[in-house]
Amino acid sequence: MSQLYIVVPRKNLLAPEDPPKFYAVARSKFKATVKDVCRRVSERSSYSRGELEGTIGEFLIEVINVLRLGAIVTLGDLGTFRMSLRTGVPTATEKEFKSNCIDRGRIVFRPGSELRELCRELDFERYAPTASTLALPAPSDGDGDGKDSGGELPDPIPGGDDKGLPDPLA
Repeated sequence: MSQLYIVVPRKNLLAPEDPPKFYAVARSKFKATVKDVCRRVSERSSYSRGELEGTIGEFLIEVINVLRLGAIVTLGDLGTFRMSLRTGVPTATEKEFKSNCIDRGRIVFRPGSELRELCRELDFERYAPTASTLALPAPSDGDGDGKDSGGELPDPIPGGDDKGLPDPLA
């Protein structure tokens, strides 16, 4: 499996007079929604797409509930979710620190063994736009609200299904 990438220049904000350096940025091939994943699973199992979508929805509600209780959620080989805090105003002493010094909470995901292995096995391929991809309009986020997602959605894949999803098992 190869991961597409583009190369972008980035300036060092601590040394703005320095010339930019170039970094690789991952380029997604397509975006798969919950419905897309459920459809693919239902095609090779006895579960219906609706059952899968309902189960995933309820599962996400419970993950949120358990995180609210202050627990770490471990999902086997998928990974672990936990809460983390961002301090907005650090203090000189512990006694000065109050809860209003905390800016916000955030959720940290640590990938499990199978996802870490996937990252180790990747090959890398530089993205080369074709004349047909250059002529395409900027992608929307596909949720029907007409708002553009800033061009972060992937390019369509020729030979995929009606949503541009190639079959990775083929």
